[in-house]
Amino acid sequence: MKETFTALRQLLQGKWEGDGYAKFPTITNTAYTEHLEFFADDDKDAIFFNQKTWYKNETGNNGRTVFWDTGFIILKNDTILLHSVQVGGRIEMLTLTASTANKFIFNTTAIVNDIKTIQAQRIFSVDEHQLQYELNMVTHEAIFQNHLTANLRKVQ
Repeated sequence: MKETFTALRQLLQGKWEGDGYAKFPTITNTAYTEHLEFFADDDKDAIFFNQKTWYKNETGNNGRTVFWDTGFIILKNDTILLHSVQVGGRIEMLTLTASTANKFIFNTTAIVNDIKTIQAQRIFSVDEHQLQYELNMVTHEAIFQNHLTANLRKVQ
């Protein structure tokens, strides 16, 4: 698992920017702009991340914050964990459940402060210059499905 974490750290490290699209039966679909940054710690098996999105549409919300998420990806006891704290108060813990050289799939192990969401899944497909991000989820109101996707490019 150490090799997988090292590869993930090397691939994610840096600033990423691009656009995404959010959809779900319980929201109004919208395009958004995203900035996502990963900072690796050289002394610990930890990657800090900060993700923020802004509406990109023809409504009064254009340019306003859609979502803000921060947390860590850590290697602990031969398991890769993703811990997320979101601006709305939701706290999410996920575990890496599958990976290839460039694709990493995290599935929820716990969600706190969100009575609607039952399970979530985050998928990162990444190479040196491109990061595709997906969030899939199931709620009490909707079956498991894609909630958002983003295509980001690495900022030099």
